[in-house]
Formats: sequence, structure tokens, C-alpha cells
Amino acid sequence: MLDTLNKFKNLTDSEELLLAYQGNITDSLTNNLLALAENKLAMVEYNSRIKKKVFNILVEVLQNIYHNQEEIKGSKETFQEIMVMVVKNSTSYEVISGNFIKQKNTDHLKKRIEEINQLTNDELRAKYRSKLDEGVFTETGRAGLGIMDMVRKSGQPLQFGFKSINDEYAYFSLQVNIKY
Repeated sequence: MLDTLNKFKNLTDSEELLLAYQGNITDSLTNNLLALAENKLAMVEYNSRIKKKVFNILVEVLQNIYHNQEEIKGSKETFQEIMVMVVKNSTSYEVISGNFIKQKNTDHLKKRIEEINQLTNDELRAKYRSKLDEGVFTETGRAGLGIMDMVRKSGQPLQFGFKSINDEYAYFSLQVNIKY
């Protein structure tokens, strides 16, 4: 099971931490994190296609965290904290995140990720297009394409884990690998 905090504590010598943030997230902070990531990627990655993939996946991850945070607004301050990292190793980039979610949402999210992870590229493309054609949006104006987008752009299944915090909240860890 993936645990974001343990991943951070146990980075190896062969892994380069390009970006790390832990704390509360706001719209302006999201923009600042993306600007930092873009600058750092420009310094370490020459392949523009890979840079674009890593950056776009980081955007998706931060958007998912930000929108989820809105769902738990009004709870204790500690449940607003997130963690996000971009790590480069010898074969891939890893975009790793952790945030609190409501316990009642963990089963649905787990099923959704597992279902999408099992799809072939063709099946995923068809499901994505079908979802776009439906034009159905949630109350928050989202189409529910973020997880599919991350798998499509990375070409890899998502790694994830949940750690129960209390009866109301769990900590959701997510890792997206982008091979180069």
C-alpha cells in the first residue's frame, strides 16, 4: 500500500526530489507550485514531451486535491493539509500526492481507480470519449475525467493507498509514474 509520508522519508540516493510541499492548498499556491515545477523541470529535463506530461499530470493531481479540499472545508484545520512531490529516478518521474478525504468516499474512489487501471489503452480512450460526449458534470462543475487523464497521459496504472485516520477521514496517497 502506498503511503506518501513514508515515500518522502524513504527516498533513496538514486531519487532526486524536484518539488515537495506540505501544508494547506489555495488557488494562488497551486499556481506558484506549478510555476516552480515548470522551472525545475526546465532545468533537469530536455525532452519537451516528457516535461509536458509531468507538468500536465501535476496539474491534474493538484486540481483533484483542490476540489476535494472544497468538499471537506469547514473541518478541522489539520484535515486541510496536503502533500505533493515530484521525484525523478533513473527510469521515470513520479508525481506523488497525499490528502485527506471523507471515509465514505474511499470505496468508490478505490473501485474507480482499480477499474481504470485495468482498461487497455483503447478501452480507456473509448471510455474517456464517451464521458466527454455525455457532457455530465458534478455539482462542482467537474466531469470526473481526472483519474482517466492521469492514466492516459502517463501510460501507467496509478498506485494508491488509503490510511484510516478516524471514523470520518482517511488519508489518500496517490503516485503517478511517467516513464522516459
